[in-house]
Amino acid sequence: MRSKLCVSGLMLLLMLCISVSISAYSVPEIVEKDGVLWAGKGWAVEQDGIRVLYLSGSPLEIGIQHGLLSVDDPDKMLEVWQSLDPAYHAEGFERIAWFFRNLYARFQFYPVFKRHTPDEYFQEMKGFILGASRGEDSSTYDIMMSNASQDLALTGQACSAFAAWGEATADGHLYLGRNLDHSGMIPMAQFQYLAFYNPDEGHPFVVHNYPSHVGTMSGMNSEGIVITSNYSIAVPQETTIFGLPYMLVVRKALQYSSTIEEALEIILNSPRTVGLNLMVADKERAVVVELTAYRMVVREAENAIYSTNQFQNPYMKQFQATGWMASALRDQRFEELINGNWGKIDVSLARDFMRDRFDPGSSANLGFVSGIHTDSNLASMVFVPGKSQVWLGRLGDIEARAPYAADGAFIGFDAHAIWQTGLPQPPIGVLPPTPQEGFYEDWFSVFDAIYLRYLGEFEEALEMLEDVLSRHPDAEMPLYWAGRMNIHLGNLDEAFEYLQEYLELETHNEPFYLFLAKVWSAVILDTWGKRDEALRLYKSSLEVEIEDMPGELTGFRQTATQGLQFPLYVDDAGQVGRQ
Repeated sequence: MRSKLCVSGLMLLLMLCISVSISAYSVPEIVEKDGVLWAGKGWAVEQDGIRVLYLSGSPLEIGIQHGLLSVDDPDKMLEVWQSLDPAYHAEGFERIAWFFRNLYARFQFYPVFKRHTPDEYFQEMKGFILGASRGEDSSTYDIMMSNASQDLALTGQACSAFAAWGEATADGHLYLGRNLDHSGMIPMAQFQYLAFYNPDEGHPFVVHNYPSHVGTMSGMNSEGIVITSNYSIAVPQETTIFGLPYMLVVRKALQYSSTIEEALEIILNSPRTVGLNLMVADKERAVVVELTAYRMVVREAENAIYSTNQFQNPYMKQFQATGWMASALRDQRFEELINGNWGKIDVSLARDFMRDRFDPGSSANLGFVSGIHTDSNLASMVFVPGKSQVWLGRLGDIEARAPYAADGAFIGFDAHAIWQTGLPQPPIGVLPPTPQEGFYEDWFSVFDAIYLRYLGEFEEALEMLEDVLSRHPDAEMPLYWAGRMNIHLGNLDEAFEYLQEYLELETHNEPFYLFLAKVWSAVILDTWGKRDEALRLYKSSLEVEIEDMPGELTGFRQTATQGLQFPLYVDDAGQVGRQ
């Protein structure tokens, strides 16, 4: 009897504690004062076109502040989320197929990710939903899947990062530049922000992020630890869903490490999911962690290091999935930029590296082939941990073009001052944007056209490319993409003419596009019944050496191989089929 009373008493006490806890963390009202939005201990402010958040307290408190302050219009945010979901646009049998895929995700993926997620981050997810829904919802399925989205959809990303320190820089400080390039996330760009965290547990840290992301892809903590992530797609047997979503691994390492070694230990001991290149830095040096779900190698260098989307360690290369990732040219450019500016690198030069499109006047530049900068640039930043600084590129007009954050003005923030005061601080400086005139205006037009292709706006894209070609008739990228746009529009005669002009150029700076131009030309010839000429081009395409696409059965390589076996054709929608 006594034990039953004790149990009943404990249960009553627990219920009272839960009641008090829920009451204590009820959703606060948002209060505006002098241009700053306040929600409990958190705040949000627009500074030089960049949204800045400050989130403080327990995981649940931070989550609620995050949901309240990062989402001004929950309905608009939901609309964008839905636009990124293939199931939302599907019809007929395809819609039924997506229903069962989502059902599988809910009962297979979600429980696995939840099981591996530390409770503090799960509580933060609950808080975010409470804040974003203004207290009307606390379900966590969608936000958990959002934090695992990068593990489940390894496409569209072409990120780059570099770090220089010691003899390589102008003052010995470490400078780390990072581009987040992800075509699939471009609609999310309008919601991005810089968030300064002051959690009850662990170190204060700052991240570049998007609403619903409790994890992160880029950040720096108060101890000077910086971590950024790039996809490096691994073979299927080196990946798994039975792990912690990688953005949460990065978050955990940022929040709880004081040294590079501590960060590496957290990464090593976390159950991982996919292939990645993580750059991990402190105030004096940086390393690159090349990893899969089951393997991890740390790559080191003297005074400078860089990372794109492929493994460089010989051991890790054998676990690289085949497929073009545009890494070889960016690796080459990092070598050239670092060596050519040795001993001079500072914030301005680090910013210049991230917006690199080759020096004006070079043959590569003439062709509008990008260097470090790509057509899917979503965010760009520079971290200076020794000075507690983070510089973030301001977005372009995303209603008119892709964000191209690397070309925007870079706004500098003193992270230490914000953590120390818990109050908004004026920016420490502004680096000017890329001028949108002359060559740069044409460069924007070429990459805007490529972006419009993602949106299905082929006619407008073709007009922009033809306008650039009127001034640069031998430009590599406009010629190739004018051919592709005409294929999308069903204009095979015009497409073939542009592709032939491209193939006749004396130099081709990106072998991948040379390969594609030959494959598309061959398919068009097949469509016209010119089988002998098509066979010659299929064979020629497979002889093109592409450093970062070693596989023979990847994408268009498979198309070229099939073209040698049987005739192909292009349909009215620009799709390849077998005759």
